Amino acid sequence: MTPAHCLFLTLDPLIRRTKLGPGREVLVVDTVGFIQKLPHSLVAAFRATLEEVVEADLLVHVVDAAADDLEERAAAVHSVLESIGASERPVVEVLNKIDRIPPARRASLAAGRPEAVLVSASTGEGVDSLRQALEARLRLSPKSVRLRFKATDARGIASVYSSARVVAHEVTGDDVTLDAEIPERLLARYREHLA
Repeated sequence: MTPAHCLFLTLDPLIRRTKLGPGREVLVVDTVGFIQKLPHSLVAAFRATLEEVVEADLLVHVVDAAADDLEERAAAVHSVLESIGASERPVVEVLNKIDRIPPARRASLAAGRPEAVLVSASTGEGVDSLRQALEARLRLSPKSVRLRFKATDARGIASVYSSARVVAHEVTGDDVTLDAEIPERLLARYREHLA
């Protein structure tokens, strides 16, 4: 059996921290692969590994665009997501290996799956489009805000520095004012500090 056909060749999720830009750091979790007709006993055995999927802010579903059974593979993933309670999570579908398919097939996939991002991990084609899709879906676009904290709120101030790009820091008496570029999705966290 070749590695491409081995069931759950990777048993542990691979977790990496990556940046999508200043103040836009994310954790990426590569889970075990899904296959068609996945036995329920295996879903149960790997449930702990798959819990990351249920908790994720966004799922990136990578499909081999060169596979003859692309539709079946995509359906198998949707079936597993449903069985573990993750079918309602937001998804970006990524069609990889577009460097291995003819232009007509590529055009057909793009027309049939307009929300999908076509990429080649091998050549790097489409990677910028994928980054933009992730930023948009994760609402990572930065918003410029002014925040005011009490000088004694070291934890609150530190959290801004760790999750945003601080462009100005001013201390006036007992107050600290921060001008920052914060990812849109985090604005609610700082609502009470908006100046």
